[in-house]
Amino acid sequence: MEVPELRVFPRTTEEDTPNEHICAQMSHMPIQSPEEIAEALGRRIRARRLLANVSQASLAGKAGISRRALVQLESGQGSTVHTLISTLKALGLEQQLTFLVPVPTVSPMAMLKAKRLRSRAS
Repeated sequence: MEVPELRVFPRTTEEDTPNEHICAQMSHMPIQSPEEIAEALGRRIRARRLLANVSQASLAGKAGISRRALVQLESGQGSTVHTLISTLKALGLEQQLTFLVPVPTVSPMAMLKAKRLRSRAS
């Protein structure tokens, strides 16, 4: 079985925000359909399960989902957010969920502009 390549994209400067880092990663990704993304995610989850030497039945039981739900998730045939989260938690990967939608950050330039617009009452 082919294990998907894990690539790490280093920050270009110390001043890069996490969102800029993610944008740099995304610029290296080909445009994919939702189906292609689901299939790739399923392959990665399957690879992590196999790397941990865990059967589908065992992981499904630990995640509190049906084996069929896990099979569908791993094959990219559609799944629920609940199944994805439960599976990632059972694999010990729940921290990875924070990378799906990063917390928005305020740019220093936006803060400076906001300060200039405010004026104090005398």
